[in-house]
Amino acid sequence: MNQKPAPASRKQPLVILTTARLILRTTLEQDISILQSLIFGDSEVMRFAFAGAPMARDAAEDFIRRSFTFGESLTGMAVLSEKPAGEVIGFAGLSPCQALKADDFEIGFVLARRAWGKGIATEIGEAQLAFGFEQLKCSRLLGLVDPRNALSIHALEKLGMRYLETIAEPKRGNRSIYVIEAGEWRQRHAE
Repeated sequence: MNQKPAPASRKQPLVILTTARLILRTTLEQDISILQSLIFGDSEVMRFAFAGAPMARDAAEDFIRRSFTFGESLTGMAVLSEKPAGEVIGFAGLSPCQALKADDFEIGFVLARRAWGKGIATEIGEAQLAFGFEQLKCSRLLGLVDPRNALSIHALEKLGMRYLETIAEPKRGNRSIYVIEAGEWRQRHAE
């Protein structure tokens, strides 16, 4: 009998959080091309994200390598996949944010078209709020959104976030800032 060694397993990503339908996990090398295809290269998905236009492959890869978590960090952008198969449907995460000139975190999510209209933004948003307030002990969390993106605004409002102001972000254009304080979030979940 010829016993071959088992193939070396690929490094398993760190699971940051889960919901009933979703897994938010650290990024793997093979995710870069998937995210380019599903998100960064899709003009409809990118219409309200970042600079409002698709990113070239090299620019998207550079952005992912700079902004996504590949290791042990629980903050930063991470890959969002759908249970049970683990199919990538977008990205989300809590990222440091200086929009209000304080050490805040911004919740964020960008979904592939096939994930739209299924309540996924609200589901991952709620999980991010719980993670930010319960695990990271944040006093408030922000959501920055293109003021023309009515669907994302609706998702943030469903999460209990309230409009604060609109600012000009150098690399992202105008962004409406939505905020929820820890006490507001706890009160919503005590009811």
